[in-house]
Amino acid sequence: MADTKEQVKTQVAAAVAATVARPDVKADLSAVPAIVNALGPVIDAVMHSTNSEPFYQSRVFWGSVIALVAAVLGAFGIAFPSDMQGQVLTAVMAGFALVGPLVALYGRFKAKKPIGT
Repeated sequence: MADTKEQVKTQVAAAVAATVARPDVKADLSAVPAIVNALGPVIDAVMHSTNSEPFYQSRVFWGSVIALVAAVLGAFGIAFPSDMQGQVLTAVMAGFALVGPLVALYGRFKAKKPIGT
């Protein structure tokens, strides 16, 4: 998501600069950095509200999966208390944090071409 956020910020900065450069806009080009900086929190809020992360990185998704598993286990008489569900969710998210870099390294070593070609 960080790459997407930076791309959005770059595009917003370009749009602000292009707009300020128009003769019908009463703003000085020296104001562009201040305008872009003022829009930073707005961009962050929009990025957060659009939930632009992949589903498998979402705590809500995994929390829902764990709650569903708990419900299915409960139907068969197997207890899965809510405090344990929280611990499992924390472990799942930590596992993704560990597995992600390993998958990236594996992909890089298995790649047939250098990066950028």
